[in-house]
Amino acid sequence: MLGVWGAVAAGIFGQTALGGLGGIVLAMLAGAMIYGGLKAVVGIRLDEEQEYEGADLALHKISATPRSEP
Repeated sequence: MLGVWGAVAAGIFGQTALGGLGGIVLAMLAGAMIYGGLKAVVGIRLDEEQEYEGADLALHKISATPRSEP
């Protein structure tokens, strides 16, 4: 009896699973296109000096840690 249900369920839910997989693939392709476009146009990496000092300080001119009091 369960084998029959498995055969029926594969037909019912297979299309839904395929649609979900298609959505995942579409989102990944769109994300890769956007990421690649931004990388080509404006660059998305900090230079080596900025990486060393930290992104907060390089981009926002603030420290990630609070100042220590003397």
